[in-house]
Parts: sequence; C-alpha cells; structure tokens
Amino acid sequence: MLTHEVDIAFSPQSRVGSLAVSDDGKIIAWSESDHSVNISVEMEKAQKISIESDVKGIFFQDNNLIYADDDFGVKCVDTSGETIWQCEIPGGVSLLKKCQDFIAVVDNLGRLSTLSHHGNSLKSFDQFTSIIMISPYSNGVIVVLESGSVHFFDGQHSVWNRPARGEVGESITNVGLTAENKLIIGREGYALVPGEEEALELEVWDVTQDSMLFRCELKNRLLLACDDNKVTYLGFDDGSVHQLTYQSDNTYLLSEELFSTNYPIKTLNLTSDNVIAGSWFYLTGLTKSGESWTVEHQGIIQHSAYCKATEEFYFAGDDQNDYTETEPIGRIKLSSKLIQRDKSELTEWFQSKSIDKTLSAEQIYSEDEKLGALLSSQEAQDGGLLDRELNNIMSALSENIKESKPLTEQSIHDADNLLDDLMYNPKTTSQPIADAGKDSVYKCGENSHCIVVLDSSNTAGDKSKIVAYSWINEAGREVSNLPKFRAKLGPGKHRFELRVIDVDGNSTSDSVQIDVV
Repeated sequence: MLTHEVDIAFSPQSRVGSLAVSDDGKIIAWSESDHSVNISVEMEKAQKISIESDVKGIFFQDNNLIYADDDFGVKCVDTSGETIWQCEIPGGVSLLKKCQDFIAVVDNLGRLSTLSHHGNSLKSFDQFTSIIMISPYSNGVIVVLESGSVHFFDGQHSVWNRPARGEVGESITNVGLTAENKLIIGREGYALVPGEEEALELEVWDVTQDSMLFRCELKNRLLLACDDNKVTYLGFDDGSVHQLTYQSDNTYLLSEELFSTNYPIKTLNLTSDNVIAGSWFYLTGLTKSGESWTVEHQGIIQHSAYCKATEEFYFAGDDQNDYTETEPIGRIKLSSKLIQRDKSELTEWFQSKSIDKTLSAEQIYSEDEKLGALLSSQEAQDGGLLDRELNNIMSALSENIKESKPLTEQSIHDADNLLDDLMYNPKTTSQPIADAGKDSVYKCGENSHCIVVLDSSNTAGDKSKIVAYSWINEAGREVSNLPKFRAKLGPGKHRFELRVIDVDGNSTSDSVQIDVV
C-alpha cells in the first residue's frame, strides 16, 4: 500500500490533549494530561509550562500562544513561556475558539464571552447558559445550544438564530462551513415513537438571508466538515468521507463515498493536495489525483495540525492503555513522494529500536575482559579493584557449585512456593465506576423552573478509558451524552440515570434524584 515517510516529532510525557502549529511552521505547541502546555521552537526541546487544571484549547496569535484552562481562564504566553496577558473567566473555560475579530470563550456554565486578541474583555452574553459547541463564522461566531437551537453572534449581538426542530427534541452533531462560506449543520432528531430510527439530516444555511438552501437525510451522523474556499469535505461516524458540491441552482449535492476508514472520523484536514481523515489508529489520505495512502499510529488519532507554509502535518493520539508508554507526536512532510510499503511495515516509524546487544550469562560471567566492559570507566581505571572484584565473583560462583546439595522433595516444594510468590501479580482494576452525584433539592424562586447541573466528575477509576456517557431520564430517553450537562427542570421529583461505558465494553450506572420545590 501507499504511505508517507513519518518521523517522531516529539515524545510527550503524558497524554496529548490539544495540538497547534504556527502559521510559519516554526513553533509547535501541545497540552498534556499532566496539566502542562509545551512549546517548541524550530523543533528544539520544548519549554514546559505547568498549570493547575486541564487545558481546553490552544491556538497561535502571530508567534504567541493563547490557551485556556477549566480553572482560571485565558492566557497568552511567548515562546519562552512568559505571560504576555491573562484574563480570568469566573468558573473556568470549557470551550475556546479564535475568531476573525475576537476570541470566543464559553465558561463551565455554558455562557459566551468575547475577548480582544490582546486579552481585553469585550462582552458577556448571559442570556444563554447551555452552549455546547462554537465555531468561527465570517466576522463572528456560531453558537450551538444543548436544546438544538443555533445562533450567530457578530461579537456584539445575536443577529440570527435557527430555532430547534422536532416535537421531542434534537441535537446538533456538527457545524462547519462550505467553500462558499455558507453554514453547514448536522442534526439528529429524536424519534417520536420508541423503536423508530432517529432522523439524521444535513442542512446548509445562508445566514445573511436567513434562508435554508439545502436539506437532505443522512444515513450516518455528520461529525466533521472542512473546506479550502474551493471544495468541502464531510466526515461521518461510519468512517466515510464525502464531498459537498455547490450547484448552479443555488443548492448542493452530496457525493457518494470518496473513501472509508471504517471507524468514526476524529480529525479531518484539507491540505494543498490532500484530504486527510484521522480514524482509529490510522490516517487515511486521498490526493487530488486520486491516490489513497495510509499511515499507522500506535494511538487512537484524536488531534491534528497542518502548516501550509511548510507542508507539514502533525498528529497525536492515545491508545488508552495505562500499561504502555505515552504515544509520540508524528510528523509527515506532505511534499515528499508517496512510497510503497507492506502493511506490516507501517509501524516502523514509532517502534523503538534496540541499541544494546543482549549478553548471555556465559558472556557475563566468563573470566575474560567482557565483564570489565560492563563496569564504569572509573572502575576500569582502578586495576586492583577490578581484579579483586573478578576474583570475588568467580570464587563465590565456585563455592556455590561445590556446596550445592542433591534435590529433595522438600527443596522442590520450597522452590515451587518461592516461584509462586515471585510470579504472583495481584490484579488491579481501573474500570470507571459511574457516579451521578448526590441527591439534591433546588428552589425555583421567582421562576417556574431552575437550571440544574448534572455532573459525572466524581466517577471513580480511570476516566480516560470512558468512551461514552449517557444520561437517561425517568421516561427512559437519553437526554445527554456529555460528562456534564445543564437541565431545565420544573417543580417536582426528577430522577436521572448515568451510564458510562469504557474502552473494554464495561458498563456501570448510577442514579441521582433532583427535587425542585
């Protein structure tokens, strides 16, 4: 199969959480799960910045790095890690995006705020408290609410909104742009009757005219969209990639499948000559001339960054295994020619090669100069010490051989017990155990309802292994698939069940009761 030469750009100390590259390609930055941000200039050793919580987004502004965390807020640092400016966001940050005229920030209560590119607070929008997705659009930002409604903010006001559809409810699976700068919306409408399939649709909107240009039913959920002002590609949860093409009658055409990765698309990038999809442990690329290529990673690919100036592509992921080393950040020089490789050879770039030659016991304990080679140079300089140590070792070995006694039934039994003790390896488990939180009572006050935050953060075990969350209401319907979500509840007793599923397929659940009075 065709592939690209790949090299290890960096070897992180813990799981990579985000990845960015500067416009000129000279600076690379990434965050890690050990609460750190790392910056490398010209591929030199990275400058490590320790923070107190998880990073929620990073991007470059000129040659400075801007990042947000879920505790303090937003910071801008130079390549040495020195703080240029900082802006505290009460409650911490959950989402961060760089827009054309400002920085869009969503706090942990789902409220939108805007900052200037120099860190000055511009405006807060408190009318919404359930934002789950944001995306840069034109001179503003697209905001998606948990209810399914979509809004466009120009930085000062909400100037357009798409009302939620469906009698039961819906969720937005993705928002993006077409090559003509029209808004793409992937939606999932909930089934009206239990047992019916849920409606999956694609919409294209002209926001400036408040008109929907295109709508079609989908077989799978839309997860990602990318464009380069000429062509638009869409990635779906079945692993397929399609092209969305503008038609002369002001509508759009969704192509047949261009290629499939067989697993949900996690990253989707459009480069000068490729569309590249990250899915499972593989990158799959398709060139403009129609050549397909594959690169394998040792982690499930979750992050990617492309630099047009250098034609370099970076990617990272995690194998979700606590007993293996952290996976490297890979780099592909897309300007290089594709090469032919057997599939078994795709792992060569990230496999460590053994440098030290393994010595046999005979070589180690022989009475020649080989033992001396194992000692430090300082010890080797002391000839008397070396001779004494060699004599002591050989004498001890000789005495043990002479004093060895015949095997008896008791000695065999003792040896077996010793081996059992040495080989005993108590099994440990880090399986996530769901925790929906404590039962609580809330007061409506002057309103006929209250906003309640349901949070799974107290779930025990290794939460990095969790692949799915599900909150189920008393009617048995899933109301959210997020670790934490906000529910608008009226007076009465409300019970929610939290279910978590880990990478091994294990599932645990817990419930919580909310009384609204």
